[in-house]
Amino acid sequence: MNFSSRNIAVARNKALAAAAIGAVLAVTTALTATDAMAASTLLELFRQKKQAQTEMAPPTPPAATVRTPRAAVEAPAQPRASAGQPATPIKRITVKGPQIYDYKPDALVRVDFSKFDMQMTAATEITDRPQIDGITSGMPPLPPKASADADTNVFVEAIEHLKATDVRAEKQIADAIVDFYSAHQKFLWSTGLDVASPAKEVAALFAKAGEDGLDPEEYAVVIPADNFDKADEQDRLKKLADFEILLTARALRYAIDAGEGRITADRLSEMHDLPRGRVKARDVLEKLAVADDPAAYLASFHPQSKWYAELKRSLADLDGRENDVQVQIAPGTLIRPGDENPEVANVVALILKKAPADYLEKHQAVLGEHESATVYDPALVAAIKDYQKQAGSQPDGVIGRNTISTLQSESTAVKRDRILYAMERLRWLPHDFGNRYVFVNQPAYRAQYFADGQEKVAMNVVVGSPRHQTYFFYNKIQTVVFNPSWGVPRSIILNEMMPKILRDPGYLGRNGYEVYQNGKRVPSSSVNWSRIAAGQADVGIRQIPSLDNSLGELKILFPNSHDIYMHDTPAKSYFKRDMRALSHGCIRLERPRDMAAAVLDVPVESLNKYFGKNERGVKVPEQIPVYISYFTAWPDASTGKIRYYDDVYERDAQLAKAMEKTRVSRLANS
Repeated sequence: MNFSSRNIAVARNKALAAAAIGAVLAVTTALTATDAMAASTLLELFRQKKQAQTEMAPPTPPAATVRTPRAAVEAPAQPRASAGQPATPIKRITVKGPQIYDYKPDALVRVDFSKFDMQMTAATEITDRPQIDGITSGMPPLPPKASADADTNVFVEAIEHLKATDVRAEKQIADAIVDFYSAHQKFLWSTGLDVASPAKEVAALFAKAGEDGLDPEEYAVVIPADNFDKADEQDRLKKLADFEILLTARALRYAIDAGEGRITADRLSEMHDLPRGRVKARDVLEKLAVADDPAAYLASFHPQSKWYAELKRSLADLDGRENDVQVQIAPGTLIRPGDENPEVANVVALILKKAPADYLEKHQAVLGEHESATVYDPALVAAIKDYQKQAGSQPDGVIGRNTISTLQSESTAVKRDRILYAMERLRWLPHDFGNRYVFVNQPAYRAQYFADGQEKVAMNVVVGSPRHQTYFFYNKIQTVVFNPSWGVPRSIILNEMMPKILRDPGYLGRNGYEVYQNGKRVPSSSVNWSRIAAGQADVGIRQIPSLDNSLGELKILFPNSHDIYMHDTPAKSYFKRDMRALSHGCIRLERPRDMAAAVLDVPVESLNKYFGKNERGVKVPEQIPVYISYFTAWPDASTGKIRYYDDVYERDAQLAKAMEKTRVSRLANS
């Protein structure tokens, strides 16, 4: 190419470049600020096209350490480059899934009377101790006072033997025992040198602890024989002193276990929020000291609800059926309407064994006709659909994995274990649920509203996924919010929204989200999202009320530290699924208007006036307890029959390990 040709080519390239730059600048004048930023970035890339590739962007300074619970650093994400600045890697933190703890049972310590001094601890009557309300505290009311015969008190003669006792107990129990006997200076379980009859009744109660799902060995005591050598009074006093402290320690353990549970729930995982402290060991001792019937008093610590009674009754029934022959369906069975399959008869046999009474009464004739059937005909299909509906499954008439899992007889041992876990978990909750309350059982994917002891409203729910588990806790419903906005949880911002925001600055605005910093609404474009992603700054994101809002048309609030509530959802199809652990932790209601009307104690039709564009909160006339629970075995509200559910969060295994650790620790120190 000659000099003239090169000049023409250079001139042509300059003209093309000027035209391209002009076109980009023209476009930026007609675009929004976000689009203009994108166009400017393209222009910058155009200008840099022929720059040497050896120029490297400086690395991003390391992010400061962020003390954030449940946080972890994720692989670098590439943000959208801004004008004049090449893209650089960003460190992102994410909120981790639920943390499971290594359960630690209570340490056992010696009940130590070594510093006991008769002169410093003269017996006194405690008259200023407040009375405890049995409903609010979880403790039974004070029993009648029994008469005491001071002449038979051998406490003084046994002081030195008390100092030598070697009884191990939980620290709060050990401290309460020393405190009580120092103040009262009398034995509870002996009359003179004889074991009192109430002591034998209490020991008999402990021997039957298995009926309440407890381990009798953890409360076992050896009663001194009625016959003894009266010439060797010191040996008798020693045995009575050992027995006195051991029985008292086991009585307190029994009261606490029955009243609050053997296991401290909050030590299992961070997904448990169930406070303890309703049963005070010293208060229990004060009441035992004046009880006419100490065994009945201790038994009264167990929950007295119909739920507990039905679980206990079912436990006794299972204990009598350990050798039952189980009906099994062949693995991989799939039976569609019209199919011929030898497993049809086994399906019918299982329904006859497991279905509730009202279902059997309705379909008894059809089931009886098909006890030996091999053809899955229309009459049986209709009965199966009805069973699927009652079991909370999709009533499609297909006998597949989900239907078989609800029918398949588990071993008696597995069922028994689930009932034991249910009885233990029930002890964690207040023993009086109240006259009106809402009960959500996560493994059942079910929410129920009760009034006057009767189920009034029930519906399917969606709960948290295994990664975003719903907590196990209880609180009180205070408010129903109509046309709600949604404050996006930090975990969703960091885990799910941040990659979209970093790639697309206009993402939030297009989807109806508002951004807040320091309590003030700010443009999304003004936020340094790199710092937010790295955990170096915080931001609030709110989705405004709309038909597409993630909370639908209402939410029901019971303020708690976990940001969990019940709400509507635009994703109605989820309620048709068998496995409904799909949310980020909140509880999505299948029929939110029915639940809202129930807690507000108004007709459903009266809610129509609240729906519109503006967010509005309505206080419930009376705060209602709500129990966000976890039971893989639970009585049917209408029949009392125990229903079994999948352990969706694998919490049964955690509880089983904690129970075994507790047993080993207690028996090793007996």
